[in-house]
Amino acid sequence: MTSSVGRLYAIAGSIVVFFLLWMLIAAAPWASRSSDPRLAALAAREQRLQVQSVVVRRIVNHRWATYHRQLAQQRAQAALAPPTVSAPAVRVVTLPPLTITKTS
Repeated sequence: MTSSVGRLYAIAGSIVVFFLLWMLIAAAPWASRSSDPRLAALAAREQRLQVQSVVVRRIVNHRWATYHRQLAQQRAQAALAPPTVSAPAVRVVTLPPLTITKTS
């Protein structure tokens, strides 16, 4: 290969082949065929956690709805209740300074 165009095509082709092989090796299609018991246990745990999360979400939504109902009832009762007698005004009292003496 004495022509520079042929060299460029050869270099470009080898780079393309290099990256294609790299993608094929990085994909590792042979690795997914093995059945690892740890992966099976992890998938089973994931399924259990998803079911538990649905149950917890239902409980939280129920409690949240109950809270909102009770809050609405309390606000309605507070709106109907007569105003309470206000507390007496605050008085500021000045006291003599506290002196502590220690003897040795």
